[in-house]
Amino acid sequence: MTMFSPDIQDIDKKLQKLEDEEIKSFMKKKGYSDEEIELAIRNTHLHDAIDRLEDIFFEPNEREEMINILLVDGWEREEIMRAFEQRNSRT
Repeated sequence: MTMFSPDIQDIDKKLQKLEDEEIKSFMKKKGYSDEEIELAIRNTHLHDAIDRLEDIFFEPNEREEMINILLVDGWEREEIMRAFEQRNSRT
């Protein structure tokens, strides 16, 4: 018997959905609008995608390659650049 389930690939999606619901619930209690909540969740997803790509590329110089991948994944260049600016301001 194998210890892997065919549903294993859906675990990340299920975990993300649970996290999204937690963010949504918390922000609703704080009085944020649906638009603000959706923007925050989308921004969280973008930062997670950037983190994964940084782990793959290891070099911050590979930013253009990361941007191209994110563009293919459906992110807008403006929001990608905004996310990079936010990340740079944290360090």
